[in-house]
Amino acid sequence: MTPGVALAIVEARLLGPQSIPVRIRTREEVTEDEIAELLAAVDYLIVHYRDQATVPKTLAAAFVDIYNGFVPAGGQISDEQAQRLEDVAIALQDKAYRLFGA
Repeated sequence: MTPGVALAIVEARLLGPQSIPVRIRTREEVTEDEIAELLAAVDYLIVHYRDQATVPKTLAAAFVDIYNGFVPAGGQISDEQAQRLEDVAIALQDKAYRLFGA
């Protein structure tokens, strides 16, 4: 993976018109492979930007209100699916702290 590829994955999965948060809101399926790809790309970017003072604006924008993007309105999906998405949201928040932390 390269920084450009990882950033493109994060942008597509968190900001694009077919992003995971959009698909959650529109009740479209989100696969485990897509989530795994997103988490791997974020992990790569954490290492890549660890010692840098700045990150691309789109990367920062991807994490704005990240938790709410992964928590669907009640009753839209099964409790098990809702718990899985909440777990992903919490993991992404933790990764954001590592990515943007001092």
